[in-house]
Amino acid sequence: MRMERQVALITGASSGIGQALAAELAARGVQLALTARSMVPHPEHYTCAGDLTDAAFRETLVARTMERYGRIDILVNNAGVGLYQPSWQADAAATRHMFELNVFAALHLAQLVVPGMRERRQGMVVNIGSIASKVTLPWFTLYSATKHALASFSDGLRMENADAGVKVMLVCPGYVKTKFQGNVLVGRPPDELASGKRFATTAPDLARAIADGMARERRTLVYPASGWALVAAWQWAPRIVETFFRGLQRDHR
Repeated sequence: MRMERQVALITGASSGIGQALAAELAARGVQLALTARSMVPHPEHYTCAGDLTDAAFRETLVARTMERYGRIDILVNNAGVGLYQPSWQADAAATRHMFELNVFAALHLAQLVVPGMRERRQGMVVNIGSIASKVTLPWFTLYSATKHALASFSDGLRMENADAGVKVMLVCPGYVKTKFQGNVLVGRPPDELASGKRFATTAPDLARAIADGMARERRTLVYPASGWALVAAWQWAPRIVETFFRGLQRDHR
């Protein structure tokens, strides 16, 4: 995919992965529309602050981006939130909020943007998932469910638009050094996971990998690539992985 002069709409762009990806794409000549709940105005890019769980705001965001640039070539569904609670105890309101942001906002934005991509017969939707898109994490069960849904949606959207020039890439990061864990709706991760932060990747490193994947029109990006080992273990030896995860979860109770 040619990057220069493309127009990208990035959600959750005020910090972390979204902010790093905005900087990376801008360096590659991409024109940007950026949104988050608190979005600082930028002299070169279009910014729009608002709540992505509000369908009316999503419609306004796309309409104003179209007014500014005339098209949207790349949609990056990056905004998301987590919930550390057992599924059988999870707060209902928090769970609905998480699904609205992690799944339904991404779906609605794609529904608003993909028709234009189909008309131009070019474009890309990039859905920022998680290693939890591939492997269910029991301390993060319902978050994992949202990311599994996003993964399935990504695969279906790709197949639905295979003949229309629209590409879809799912990104599955491992642990990334951002403020994500500090902003979860409820709960905290197991202590052993928190102590493993030293092995985490950084948002700029991930952003470079995402941009490279976009340029190469990758279908799925697991980053770091070592994450594929966990995915393979989950597929071929699920009892072993479940036993290990139960140990982490037991310590967390």
